[in-house]
Amino acid sequence: MAQSLYNVFFSPTGTTRAVVDKVADAIAADLDISNIIVNLTQPTKRPVAVGGEAGNVLVFGFPVYGGRVPAVLADSIKKFDGEGVYAIPVAVYGNRDYDDALVEAVDLLTAHGFKVVAAGAFIGEHSMAPRVGEGRPDAADLAAAEQFGHDVAAKLAQENYERPQVKGNRPYMDAMAPRDDRPKTTDACTVCGICVKRCPMGIIDAEDPAKIGEGCLQCNACVKSCPVDAKYFDDEMSLKIKAMLEGNFMARREPELFL
Repeated sequence: MAQSLYNVFFSPTGTTRAVVDKVADAIAADLDISNIIVNLTQPTKRPVAVGGEAGNVLVFGFPVYGGRVPAVLADSIKKFDGEGVYAIPVAVYGNRDYDDALVEAVDLLTAHGFKVVAAGAFIGEHSMAPRVGEGRPDAADLAAAEQFGHDVAAKLAQENYERPQVKGNRPYMDAMAPRDDRPKTTDACTVCGICVKRCPMGIIDAEDPAKIGEGCLQCNACVKSCPVDAKYFDDEMSLKIKAMLEGNFMARREPELFL
C-alpha cells in the first residue's frame, strides 16, 4: 500500500498547479496517504530526486510547450526514482492541442521505472494568447480534475495497475526550434522584483528588470505577474503565433482522461 504521494509540477503561471493540486489532493485523501509537494518551477528548486519507495504515487504536472514536455525539465526527470512507484502524468495545454506531450511523458516516466496507471490532459489559458482558453482552468475543469483524482485512487485501491492507452505519436513531433525572443519592459516598471521571482529560468536582472538574459521560455510568467503591466512581447514571431491561435483555436476543448 502506498505511503506517500508526490505532487510534482512545473507551473510558471499557476495553471498547471491549479489542476494537479486537485488531482493529487483527491488521490491522497482517498488513499489516506501523505501529500508531498515538489515545485520544480524555480531554477533553484530543480533538479530534485522524487519517487521514493515502491508503492508510492507520483502525480507529475507540466505545461505543454509546442506539443512536447518542456525541455527545461529534462534534468529533473533524470533525477526521478520510480522503481515500483505508480505515476500519473498530467499535461496542461492552451486549448490548441497537447499533441505528443502526454505520450512522451508516459515514456519518460516508464524509462525511469515508474508504472503509469493513468494520465490526463487539461486546458489552461494559453500563455502567449490569453484569449485562447481564457479563464481556464475554470470550475468545471477543476471539478473534472478532482473527479479524475478520485477515479485514480479507486483504480489503485482495486490494485489495478494496468497502463492506459494514451493519445500521441511515436516518434514524437519535432520540438520547437530555439528562439531568442525576450520580453520588453515599459517605463511603468517599478522594480518591484515580482517578475524576477516568478521567472522559471532566473534570467531577469534584479537591479534592472528590463535586462533579460538568454534562455527565455516565453512562458509569460513575468507578463502575467506584473502588477503594472510593464512586461510584454511584441516580436514578429510572437505576434504571428498569437494571431494564429486566436484565429483558429477559440472553440472550447475539454479535458481528456486515460484510465
